[in-house]
Amino acid sequence: MTRVLVFGYVPLPFEPYRVAGPCLRTWHFVSVLRAAGHQVCLIGDRMAGVCPESLPTIITTEEENFIYHSVHDVVWHDPGALRPLISAFKPECAIGVTTPTATVAAANIGDLPLWCDLYGSIMAEAQLKALLYADDRYLGYFWNFERQAIERADKFSAVSERQQWSVVGELGIWGRLNQWTSGYQFVTTIPIASEDKPFTATGRFMRGVQIPEDAFLILYSGGYNTWTDVDTLFNALECVLRTHPKAHFVSTGGVIYGHDDFTYRRFERLIAESAYRERYHLCGWIEAQSLINLYLESDVAVNTDRFAYETMLGSRTRILDWLRAGLPCVSSDLTELAQSVAAYGAGFTYPPGDAERLAECLLACAEPERNAQMRQNARRLLTERYTYQATSAELLAWAAAPCRAPDVGRPTVKLVRPYRTAWVEFEEMLQTRQLNLSLAVKLWPPVATLLRRLGLARYLQKLAMRGQNAFRFDVSPYQAKWLLKIAPGEIRARQQFVIEADVQNIGSALWLPISQSEFGVNVAYRWHYGAQMSEWGRLPLPQTVPPGQSVQLRLILQAPERAGEHTLELDLVREGVTWFAQTTGGGALRLPIRVIG
Repeated sequence: MTRVLVFGYVPLPFEPYRVAGPCLRTWHFVSVLRAAGHQVCLIGDRMAGVCPESLPTIITTEEENFIYHSVHDVVWHDPGALRPLISAFKPECAIGVTTPTATVAAANIGDLPLWCDLYGSIMAEAQLKALLYADDRYLGYFWNFERQAIERADKFSAVSERQQWSVVGELGIWGRLNQWTSGYQFVTTIPIASEDKPFTATGRFMRGVQIPEDAFLILYSGGYNTWTDVDTLFNALECVLRTHPKAHFVSTGGVIYGHDDFTYRRFERLIAESAYRERYHLCGWIEAQSLINLYLESDVAVNTDRFAYETMLGSRTRILDWLRAGLPCVSSDLTELAQSVAAYGAGFTYPPGDAERLAECLLACAEPERNAQMRQNARRLLTERYTYQATSAELLAWAAAPCRAPDVGRPTVKLVRPYRTAWVEFEEMLQTRQLNLSLAVKLWPPVATLLRRLGLARYLQKLAMRGQNAFRFDVSPYQAKWLLKIAPGEIRARQQFVIEADVQNIGSALWLPISQSEFGVNVAYRWHYGAQMSEWGRLPLPQTVPPGQSVQLRLILQAPERAGEHTLELDLVREGVTWFAQTTGGGALRLPIRVIG
């Protein structure tokens, strides 16, 4: 048997903390390797915002043929702290589960054979993050991970067949599809998988406790990521709640700290304005057994994706949990997994962005006989195609005889060079007077080494926490300051009138008019009359507005038909991304206006 060193994310499912998709993927690999009889050492980086900061920086657990080191970020990014753990185990090969962990593995294992599990397309994820945060520098940060993995690893796995071919393309760009690797299978597909043992309920979480026993319970579980289409989800739910008086929506999960702090908060603000808000139940992150109980008492689970390459190349871990629970699900038709769900009759798919079709799919799951059949089909799909053992044959074959790729040590041609070097990023820092995340990660190892040599290692964790706080992802780049110049206090019904205002861009995002970009910025307006609200109207932004600059707005609007005390709300919206007021909690301009007949 082989001594296999695994780099992954933790906590693991048996620990008393929230477990995210990368953690479950790590457990997938560790479980099958242990079951095959290999000696496994796992070094797991604790997910941000999950484990208490008071835990020791290294926690080691040992049992037969398994050593588990749970480490804090200050250890994870410090070779001087990691390498003693590695050398003590004397590994024969290494596996990095997810692209960032493979990068850490590559920097610390010498010339050992390395398997890199590219858990989804990190560059497609980077595209969405750059869009959400209006900052293409994230591309360089994520490419640093991808480049090092593509350059160093000997074998790769992807979560879908589509991603497998995407990885082949990246290998070609980097020059690894060369004469030496001709005929060598670099990449295989390992779909996201689950343990097949059925979940067991220990009690009730919502049904008969906080919602009626006979409710039609729609579940969303997991983080609200950059790819989550909360607008389509909300619009579909509004239709379902309006149509089905017994329908209730329950959400667990929420903000993904340090990655996406905006999407969930936008969804919260949409719900706050709903006429059916009493039937929305946002539970936040809940402990594992409560989540299992909720799976088993739900009628249908829903997953909404915006159209993006991340979705088409990737997969959805949460769907595997739903299949394990025998829970029918509705998802966009973009992932290979969702298409399998539909083919097996375990749920439905809808075209991304089509709220009407999504609502129809959800309502179809309320039919008892159809729902019962979908539950059986969900379990059958899981056990036939998506268990740990069913997906891991090629991984286990490699672990039994690990080897380097054929081009290792051979003369090869480099086709591209890493433009985003530390020196380039250092020059940018001097120009902008801002330290970006990518450069901070590169600078951390020498900083940690210096502090350790000076006998100041006890300050590393505090320094890391300060650094994490400095790179706050909950600070919106979409911020505006309004200066009202002309606005009427009283107007006649249906009368046209003019509002003039200056709007300053006090965020970090460049505002492009919609005429220049599909994701451009529009001026939006709506009327409030008591508890009633009109639909949002749009007016074009007249020009590009860089950060720190202002634009003069002259808005020609029409008064409502109904006389009375109204409020006009003005906001900005980056189409397809976010409303300014919804990401900052402020920024909208509200004007009380009396409408007379």
